[in-house]
Amino acid sequence: MIFGKPLRKAATSFSFLLVLLLGSVAPAAVDAPPAPWTVDGLVALLKEQREPSMAFEEATYSSLLTEPLIVKGQLRFTPPATMEKAITQPFRERYVIEGDRVLFESERKGIKRTISLEDYPALRSFVDAFRASFTGDAARLQKVYEATLEGTRRQWTLLLRPREQAGRSMVDYILFTGSEGRVATIAIRSPDGDRSVMTLLHGAAR
Repeated sequence: MIFGKPLRKAATSFSFLLVLLLGSVAPAAVDAPPAPWTVDGLVALLKEQREPSMAFEEATYSSLLTEPLIVKGQLRFTPPATMEKAITQPFRERYVIEGDRVLFESERKGIKRTISLEDYPALRSFVDAFRASFTGDAARLQKVYEATLEGTRRQWTLLLRPREQAGRSMVDYILFTGSEGRVATIAIRSPDGDRSVMTLLHGAAR
């Protein structure tokens, strides 16, 4: 999750068990097709398997940088509307989104400021993507973004493109990859070509 310049700049095994238990007495149950893999199903799974806190590594690629900026830190999500991104290496910065308020703190820049999402509709649509993904609100997610899900439950990609111009002014796309209800990476590309790729480290030491 980056705010950018400065604001531009989360069936097979079951069938086999039925075979063992029922043998040949219930072939219809064994041969039943798996449930369709949909955006609604994925978002529900993300909510079910989400972790309240996890470590991350993020690489930011920008025309203003001679090499990628690599940072490490911690992500936290407290339902229904509080998210925190704390960078701990190689410097310390913190973004806290609570309701409609966004707090930004930076030790290296000597900055501590608060803004309202009401004043930044582009940022609001960006935040909505993460909140909706991790609260199971597929309807809200698809209202704000065109969502394209590809792959299978075991290995999937979810591509989000803002529907409204306000969102498109800040984000070209957000691309989630993952397996089951766990997000592996989050790639974000801005309209000017700058991008970031965040890798989530599930189970890493807190």
